Amino acid sequence: MTLSVMKKIVILENIRSAYNVGNIIRTADALWWEVWMTGYTPMPEDSTRVGKSALWAQDHVSLQSFVTTDQAIATARELWCHVIAAEVTADAKDLVGCDSVKESIAVILWNEVVGVEPATLKKVDQTVFIPMHGHKESLNVGQTAAIFMWELGK
Repeated sequence: MTLSVMKKIVILENIRSAYNVGNIIRTADALWWEVWMTGYTPMPEDSTRVGKSALWAQDHVSLQSFVTTDQAIATARELWCHVIAAEVTADAKDLVGCDSVKESIAVILWNEVVGVEPATLKKVDQTVFIPMHGHKESLNVGQTAAIFMWELGK
């Protein structure tokens, strides 16, 4: 008999800020998620700023690096992950109304300026957004990551 382990992964697509990456790694450590980095997202060994903001949580979190988000998605699918993008689109579902995830999941988080790449959005199983009640229409990627990891990791 094979014991199945539920995977919880955040995929960071071309995130520029090392401080945001470190913040997400620290949150992933607290909530037991893996962190996969794609494109030009800095790895802890490439930037001391990642480690500074992660407070060395990178030593306790499963980290992987991929050249492209396509490669990360393909690997997540091999692990039977449901792949979602954290993004506002016309067909996106409200995170608050999402059912608890009972399967392995990979959440793609975005570049702070352009969001999730359009080509990536075409490859995900679902797009999910955080409902906003104030004047701003978005949060910092670190805050978004924390909300998604908390809500989907229950």
